[in-house]
Amino acid sequence: MNPDELRRLIVRHRHVAPMLSVLLAATDARVTITDADGEVILDRQIGAASAIGAAERYPITVEGATVGWVEGPRPSSAIAAVLSYAAARETDKRALAREALDRYRELNLIYDLAEEIGATLEVDAVAGVAVEEAGRLPTGGEGFIVLRDGPDGSQLDDGILGAIFAGDAEIVNDVGADPRASDGERSMASVVAAPLRARGERLGVIGTRSSEPREYHASDLKVLSAIASLTAPTLAQAAVHQAAVVAAGRGSSDPGD
Repeated sequence: MNPDELRRLIVRHRHVAPMLSVLLAATDARVTITDADGEVILDRQIGAASAIGAAERYPITVEGATVGWVEGPRPSSAIAAVLSYAAARETDKRALAREALDRYRELNLIYDLAEEIGATLEVDAVAGVAVEEAGRLPTGGEGFIVLRDGPDGSQLDDGILGAIFAGDAEIVNDVGADPRASDGERSMASVVAAPLRARGERLGVIGTRSSEPREYHASDLKVLSAIASLTAPTLAQAAVHQAAVVAAGRGSSDPGD
């Protein structure tokens, strides 16, 4: 919780502010509430000067981190405890709201991507749509796809991408420090990638890379994995379709027909 959020909680929250007034009314001593940097949020100066000398500081904490302080006589510890509880509740509510928003965005992504890639049965077109979506991760970066049977398929023989192709989706925020990185992969500073799997068959890897250091998060990996899960079966279907078209074309050119 940042200082502005703590200030709003203490001064304007429709439940916390009245409750804090009741707690302060229970003591006639001076009570001062500050943020973690010492900026005063509330300074109740009713008490006598002698009460100031006996003041103690009690932390307002959220998830083990100190976000503010309550300074005053011993009853101030109760105020700090109440504010810690209220701050934690607000933080949890914001986290739930962000999670709901992320899920809404992910659903929209899935619907849009399914509609786009479902409109074509060409491998290059499906891959192009998937790469475009992979380049729209919240943290940023450039989308890419490497197919096992494509011109760049040798990239999947070793290195980080080879490990992801053979294993699971992964975030590597410091490619240079990863002992698996191949010489070619060291042009990337950070990467997040997921294997493309359809009916147990591994088709390739889709990911987002950056030449500048970035801090990819679990939310980025989650979105990318959703893209991979939609792209892989469509790629497999497109490959079968293209092979059938090619075979049909060869058959129609047979002189025996």
